[in-house]
Amino acid sequence: MFSIIIPLYNKAQYIQRAIDSVLYQNFQEYEVIVVNDGSTDGGEQKVASEYGDRIRLINQANQGVSQARNSGIAEANYEYLAFLDADDYWHPNYLDHIRIGLEKFPGTGIIGSSYAITHEELGLEDSKGWFEINDYFKRAIVNTLFFTSATVVKKSFFLHNSGFDKNLARGEDLDVWFRAVLFFGNPAYTFSKLVYYSSEDETQATNRQFPVERALVSKILGDDYATSQSSQMNNDFEAFRHQYVYFNLLPYIRDTQNDIKIKSLLKNTGSSYFFLRLVYFPYFGFHRFLMKSAFGKNLIRNYLKFCLRYIYSR
Repeated sequence: MFSIIIPLYNKAQYIQRAIDSVLYQNFQEYEVIVVNDGSTDGGEQKVASEYGDRIRLINQANQGVSQARNSGIAEANYEYLAFLDADDYWHPNYLDHIRIGLEKFPGTGIIGSSYAITHEELGLEDSKGWFEINDYFKRAIVNTLFFTSATVVKKSFFLHNSGFDKNLARGEDLDVWFRAVLFFGNPAYTFSKLVYYSSEDETQATNRQFPVERALVSKILGDDYATSQSSQMNNDFEAFRHQYVYFNLLPYIRDTQNDIKIKSLLKNTGSSYFFLRLVYFPYFGFHRFLMKSAFGKNLIRNYLKFCLRYIYSR
């Protein structure tokens, strides 16, 4: 039923924990594909010696996490693809609970759960069952909900659409989730915290800086971005993607090499969101000053959150 895809790059100290959390699942109809993306810390050797034939290990030269996931997708045999990062792990009931969600909403093509940031939070709560999200892009500007290690996507999406974008260094996962929602329609979700999200590895991509061209915020306004068969969902997404740009451009202001691209993106957002646009004018010195401190960053982000939740909420 599930093909589980685990990209591995220099996570030797965590990979056994991730794989064991899969092997200890109460639901056992799955295959595990570990894609070693050119690790240099011996993690792939640990996988091969510890698990043998129980794990399908693919070795490739380092090409980044997106290509590693795409390589796993190409090898997958089952109808549903579950993604797990090498430093995260699952509650033993994760796959079984996903199965229950798919039985409840058999038409969904993307399904996910919430996640825990401490070991103590991890668990299945009976009061937090499955529900269908019929207004995803209205919700998503406040909380995108889907997180890589807690998301399952029907394989058919990747047969008709491009996979993870290897040109993106940030937001490559959200790019797939957004396009999958547009492709399949309403996703399914539970707020039960069935996945542990690790912040233990200080080398994570979320802690590195990239030019804005390599972020989803630069791609999402493209004329050729995905569309839905539902006109209402297209309308919701059109509003969402402009708001997404306003909210997510801030970190890139700190680097002057992004100035030209940021101005272009702001020009393409139109003039519908005056109070959001206000944050970005005048360009850019005042913003850079504020972004140097945690107080300044929080001040701007809280203002944008207020606008999105109370002025532009739909």
